[in-house]
Amino acid sequence: MSMIAAVEAGGTSFVVALSKCDTPTIILHRYDIETTTPSETLEKVCQCLAKHKGEYVALGVATFGPADLNPESPTYGHITTTPKAAWRHTDLLTPLRSVSPSTPIHFDTDVNAPALSEYTLNPKPSTTSCAYITVGTGVGVGLVVNGSTVKGLMHPEGGHVCVRSLPGDDFKGYSWGSLAPYKGERTVESLASAVAITERLGIEDRSKVKDLSDDNFVWDHVANALANLCASLVLLTSVERIVISGGVMKREVLMEKIRRRTGEILNGYVPSFEEGIICGSKFGNEAGIIGALNLAKVGVEEGQKKQGGGRIWDVARLAATAGLGVAVGMALSRKK
Repeated sequence: MSMIAAVEAGGTSFVVALSKCDTPTIILHRYDIETTTPSETLEKVCQCLAKHKGEYVALGVATFGPADLNPESPTYGHITTTPKAAWRHTDLLTPLRSVSPSTPIHFDTDVNAPALSEYTLNPKPSTTSCAYITVGTGVGVGLVVNGSTVKGLMHPEGGHVCVRSLPGDDFKGYSWGSLAPYKGERTVESLASAVAITERLGIEDRSKVKDLSDDNFVWDHVANALANLCASLVLLTSVERIVISGGVMKREVLMEKIRRRTGEILNGYVPSFEEGIICGSKFGNEAGIIGALNLAKVGVEEGQKKQGGGRIWDVARLAATAGLGVAVGMALSRKK
């Protein structure tokens, strides 16, 4: 079985990995690269991929965003209006493509990709949708509907949805919001992220958050913001599973608080809602890179379906390799 490759582009580190196509959850080669400048980081990523040139048949790329996912756009494959100033308007795909120009690349966000892997590699019978939420320095949301990741004007940015704060809460949100929707006031990310937690409590060292007790009032505010997000996803998309992961979710008390609060917000309006549809990731801290590998796997499978999917594809493929006249002739001979 051929190998597939993946790049998970993160604000702290990039991960390059390879696996067999049929087992993207089993990583055979892995490289971790500190995120510095775009030129330095991407050069190191390309060097890692070059070590395996000719060994992988597809590349999956899952990136932090916002990113341009529209293949028809002149900035397709670019990171766009990210808060990470040095990475704004960075072209990710051109350097990666230069390593192996003929290898197909499958590109999505670092939350859409895990949403797809949760849907395809950890399936729940008779469902067509899945959301993936990561809660860390920021809050990201990926969404699969009818078996495909959601891409439209951009891609889901559910971390910037405005929420209803708990009664008496006068904390409007983190200080990062000047360029964000609602200017960062009372949004999911501005109330539930690691940055929001430290700013609410006046903690300068983010590592100290782990020392907070489970009964600290801050977890109720975090759970409320995330429950608002879960309720919005249910009401807008009727999503059938919501997977929540990320560093903040290592606080185990949060999951039950989020489930309970989501039920309170929905107020019985969605009779089929069960708290159990909100769950943790099967893949833990590896969700991002496994998601990127799964992008490549899905891409390979879709290509194989097209190749076996009918005479029109056969003609196009033969035309590319043997000339249009030969392709048409062979197609007509098959018809006979």
